Amino acid sequence: MQTQLMEKRCLNGDRVREHTAPSVTRRIDRLSAADVDEAVSAGPEAILRRLFKLDYEWDIDRALMVVFAVAGGASLSTGLLRYTRTPLFSQRRKGFLYLFGTQLGFLFVHGLVGWCPPAAVLRRLGFRTQREIEAERRDLRDALALTKSG
Repeated sequence: MQTQLMEKRCLNGDRVREHTAPSVTRRIDRLSAADVDEAVSAGPEAILRRLFKLDYEWDIDRALMVVFAVAGGASLSTGLLRYTRTPLFSQRRKGFLYLFGTQLGFLFVHGLVGWCPPAAVLRRLGFRTQREIEAERRDLRDALALTKSG
């Protein structure tokens, strides 16, 4: 009970978590708790393996930056290519450039508020925030210390 209260206190102020649907947040929390319980019940070696895995887990911000970089690069290059290949005095095709502008707007909103449409999709795919990953890491370290001292 005390661990849950401490974890909730540590996760307060997490902007992405605050803008995530409660059902998605509960599912992510259940999966994290199940991973911790599984590692703890399997022993110290499993806890160390899980800690090693957490070192390489991508958080939501990293995944968003990759999504924006790939989608933004593709839409910008396609938009510029289409824009420059249209005849000089005809109407320019700017559709992909508008898509690029929209992506920049989403990135700006995510930076200010902690929410954007791609973040909601990535959260549903199971990407966690850095604080959620750190909370699991802390729980595993605490469990490891208890197993070594006990």
